[in-house]
Amino acid sequence: MIQTPTGRINSLDQFRGYAVFGMFVVNFVASLSAVSTQLKHNALYFSLADSIMPCFLFAAGYSLRLTIVRRVDQGERKWFLPFILRSLMLILVSIAYFGLGQRIPSWHAFISGGGWEFMAKTFKADLWNVLAIIGTTQLLILPVVRSVPWIRILTAAVFILFHVLLSYSFNYEFVYGRPNAMDEWWGAAGTRAWDGGIFGILMWLVPMLTGTLVHDLVTNPKGKKTLCKLFSYGLGLMVSGYLFSCLGTLYNAGTSSPVLPPLSEIATRMPQELLADSPFTPPDPGIRAPNYWMMDKRIVSAPFILFSTGFAMAMYGFFVVICDRKGMGWDYFRILGQNPLAAYLLHYPVFKSVLAIVPKDSPLCWCLFGLGLYLGNMALFMRYLDRHKLYLRL
Repeated sequence: MIQTPTGRINSLDQFRGYAVFGMFVVNFVASLSAVSTQLKHNALYFSLADSIMPCFLFAAGYSLRLTIVRRVDQGERKWFLPFILRSLMLILVSIAYFGLGQRIPSWHAFISGGGWEFMAKTFKADLWNVLAIIGTTQLLILPVVRSVPWIRILTAAVFILFHVLLSYSFNYEFVYGRPNAMDEWWGAAGTRAWDGGIFGILMWLVPMLTGTLVHDLVTNPKGKKTLCKLFSYGLGLMVSGYLFSCLGTLYNAGTSSPVLPPLSEIATRMPQELLADSPFTPPDPGIRAPNYWMMDKRIVSAPFILFSTGFAMAMYGFFVVICDRKGMGWDYFRILGQNPLAAYLLHYPVFKSVLAIVPKDSPLCWCLFGLGLYLGNMALFMRYLDRHKLYLRL
């Protein structure tokens, strides 16, 4: 682990910068038809675009653990108060910046039931941008963030199981806006969520808690074979995510439950038919019915969160090798990694301005020109902030 003179960890800044840069690209090309689906989010398989947000959560968990350890070592007894405030501020910034996704049309509509419908849709779907997800997830893991590793691992496992049970009960249909028992009480029938909606937080804590565990692994002065553990644990999570996704091969078009796999189908399949499509490979939608056991970022399924968390861990291992062991790095990643909140808030107005001249049906060459123009503008903004030591932190 290499620390800069200011105490920052080089590999973490570079890794976070990579995640921010990936976000720039993914958000810009999302609506452009000429760009590969690997750079777009989907609900059927794991793409490069789907790997970015788990990296954010992973880096947030690593940074959270790092800062808390430092504060405790310095003797702070109420170390948790600044993090509660910071988490709430992230949620408020998200609301102030993105709004609540909708408006109540009139006072009459508000008092006649529109207010409840407004809040139901907000908490089901519209609130959950990445800043709000990070803030809420931090609050959720604060009680265990200082605990021993096995408690954090057990916490992640329990929440994964809880999410599977909720999805079986109602949450799969709830997120996809299909008829379900929860919507009858909740009041947002037909509204689809993204990134798991309100119950997605149960799963987003997995990469964040994993980030806290990797902090302990990397910073342990007595640790041995750190890189080997990073890559092997990351590979283990990816393999487990893929194996769980193989349950999706049991589904036929007439399967009733999207969450409870029809295990009786195992006896009717050849061994090779039980292997799911490899990650980064779009499946043939005609082969099997959509179900929970696909690597689905919309529902934040168990296979998705396990594979994406392992992918983030392995990716961070590469940054440890390149940055901490070899002393290499890209200055632009450092700039983004040290000022991620400013980069996040700036990139939306910039890419919307550039997209005004890049229609959805643009040819690939014009899409690439627009992407270059957008990335160039962001580089100018972020280098200016870095040169003048202007950092936006909570």
